[in-house]
Amino acid sequence: MLLLTVVYAVLAVITWTAFFYKVRDLVRDWRNRELQILCLSIATFAAPFVLASPHVYMGIDRLLGVPNIATLIIYVCVAVCVSGFIALLVSWSSAQSGMRARHWVGVGYSLTTIAAMAVFFFLGNVDGVEHPVDFDVTFAEVPYISVFLLSYQLLFTTSMVMLIVLCRRYAAAVDRPWLRRGLRTVALGAFFGLGYGVPKILNMLWDQVATSPLHTVSSIAAPLSASVSALLFSVGFTMPAWGEGLDRLRELAVTYRAYKRLYPLWHDLATAFPELVLLPPNDRQQPWSARALLTRPAIGIREGRMTLAPRGGDQADSLRDLDLLVARQRVEIRDAQLRLRPYFTDTAAETARELARERDLAPDDVEAAVEATQVSVALRTHAAGAPVPSQAPGRHEPAAVDPAEEVAFLVKVAVAYKTSPIVAAVTERFGAAGTFDTGVTAS
Repeated sequence: MLLLTVVYAVLAVITWTAFFYKVRDLVRDWRNRELQILCLSIATFAAPFVLASPHVYMGIDRLLGVPNIATLIIYVCVAVCVSGFIALLVSWSSAQSGMRARHWVGVGYSLTTIAAMAVFFFLGNVDGVEHPVDFDVTFAEVPYISVFLLSYQLLFTTSMVMLIVLCRRYAAAVDRPWLRRGLRTVALGAFFGLGYGVPKILNMLWDQVATSPLHTVSSIAAPLSASVSALLFSVGFTMPAWGEGLDRLRELAVTYRAYKRLYPLWHDLATAFPELVLLPPNDRQQPWSARALLTRPAIGIREGRMTLAPRGGDQADSLRDLDLLVARQRVEIRDAQLRLRPYFTDTAAETARELARERDLAPDDVEAAVEATQVSVALRTHAAGAPVPSQAPGRHEPAAVDPAEEVAFLVKVAVAYKTSPIVAAVTERFGAAGTFDTGVTAS
């Protein structure tokens, strides 16, 4: 009994967490029928883990004054739950018109079974001591109660088979990765659900002709299998929502990492050519200023780092603006490079390339080091006030590349610009005013 109490308590926390997670969406879109069905289904399979705990079970019996009435309540909850899951899957189907008749047959079967369960439960005699753990075994041969139990188990097992079939069918058809994973998880949960329903049915049928040897399996192993099933249902039916949230969080982390690594290079170029910058960094406050703390602060961006920022500001400086900020960094870095191209030299580029090859760098890292060196040398020369060389390169036409690939390469350039000893050495050597060769590169 202690084991089941602990297991049910853990599962109650998990399943009710899943319920409240989806209720947030329902509050925002309360007319959404699919969300209504999902929340009802999750609530009705979360409730039994509270009600089936032996102490709660006996408390319900004492409160209502009907021995073992908690069993009826629990079984009705589970019946509503599995029926709701099937209705939800049918609703998700793209061929709802073709499934409508079968859908209503399934709903009718579920409602009829639930009504029959209530009738047979009250016709039978379950008076006496409460049996929160072994109700099925104790009353399997009691008139009417045996029909009550068999009706419930047949509905449950039939629903599990339907879930497996529907989930496998839909998982092969959908194109959303997290929805596909969720459906497969639900199918696995339904498989464990069969580990509850099938032993129960076999045990009850066996008891009709002889004493069944499956009493222990029915009382202990079957509920544990149902517990695993419920856990997998909680994960599977909510996976499309929180899985896509994980993807967004991962994308946010990647974007912020790119922004942070691009910032030193962008900052130096923006300082040299401030007229190119559309969104200057927010320097209006310190990270932990009183203003930030007293004006409903939000996570924001300041000088390349996460910090606190007041809500409702007029600058693009929050995490929601990261995509825009990185896009502006990419454009402004490229625009500044065009301004610096007259200062790019073949000598500095070839020196950097030779040093990079001596270090056995990968080809992309070599080119990133060369580009970072060109920018660093040109910035130093531009800052020293050197005149523009007479043999300046012509208009540069960059190759059309995917923006994400360009950002990834610019991150390599920015990292080399900030940390590479090659860039530091070549800049120190060639970055003086008036240090130009006669050839100018267009790289």
